[in-house]
Amino acid sequence: MNSFDCSTVREIRDQPAIVHCSTVAEAATGDAVCIWYEGAYETSSDTVLRMARLPSDAGAEWQAARTIVDLHGVPLGNPVVWQDPDGPLRLVFSVLLGESWTESLLFETQSTDGGASWNNPSLFQPRRGFMAKTRPISAQGRLVFPLYHETTYCPYVMIIDDTSRPADAALVAETMARGKAIQPVIVPLSDGRLMMLCRTNQGTIWKSVSHNAGFSWTICRPTTLANPDSALDLIRLQGGELLLALNNSRHSRRELQVALSPDDGETWTHCRSVARGDGEYSYPSLVARRDGTVLLSYTEDRYMIRACRFDLDWLLAGPLERPLKTDE
Repeated sequence: MNSFDCSTVREIRDQPAIVHCSTVAEAATGDAVCIWYEGAYETSSDTVLRMARLPSDAGAEWQAARTIVDLHGVPLGNPVVWQDPDGPLRLVFSVLLGESWTESLLFETQSTDGGASWNNPSLFQPRRGFMAKTRPISAQGRLVFPLYHETTYCPYVMIIDDTSRPADAALVAETMARGKAIQPVIVPLSDGRLMMLCRTNQGTIWKSVSHNAGFSWTICRPTTLANPDSALDLIRLQGGELLLALNNSRHSRRELQVALSPDDGETWTHCRSVARGDGEYSYPSLVARRDGTVLLSYTEDRYMIRACRFDLDWLLAGPLERPLKTDE
């Protein structure tokens, strides 16, 4: 099909506020949902979580945004939404006990009607300072949830055996990346290993691998992939390819790209630009839809949430002259 289209989910250019950190999922109903935080500034006491829906009908547009979580004076942040394959639409987000990300506690809410309504939030992770950015994956019957800690500035992983009792989950992942890496994203590889890629303040994406379903990880090491201390996302497509959304620069968020790997992230053979200009295009969130298309949301200049939908043919129209190797 070779199709690509991009639309505005939410714009507040004429208001004294920001929108940021969107997350997307495809609900069991087939509709897409996009959720973000919105307030006067990051960590402000008026911050709420808002959601827009994209019906599955052909030609449908994003519906008007509505507030889904408002704790009335308690700051919120970093929502992560995903569809439980056998259950509800689930949403984890930060509740700030003070006006700093280091004061974050993770809470969860669920929806059994595709996001039309949400239950009362409950505590997800009882330790202060932990935050989420990317969705969990399933490995050997457990939920493997990538987290990071704002004070120690490093990645962690929750291993959740019982999703009804997430606060009892183990925290693992000593990757020797303290002070350097945050906001990990995890994908399963074809040989059963798990791969973690992280945002860093070192100019490149860093990588770690688990050989035992997430219980332990290799030392996090630099890759050749550039990173300007900005979030990324990574998913596995239906055909087995890996799709990475990133700001492929050591210093700038002025271009957002997607790259394709046919070999479990060893090399990246195709790359296309999603957004570029004089502004900031950041914090991507990816989901592979059942119809074979990909939905990508991102922040533009903190006053707009944008969402792009494309298919694999569009991405394959952007081959690199020389495949880019992840490792030296």
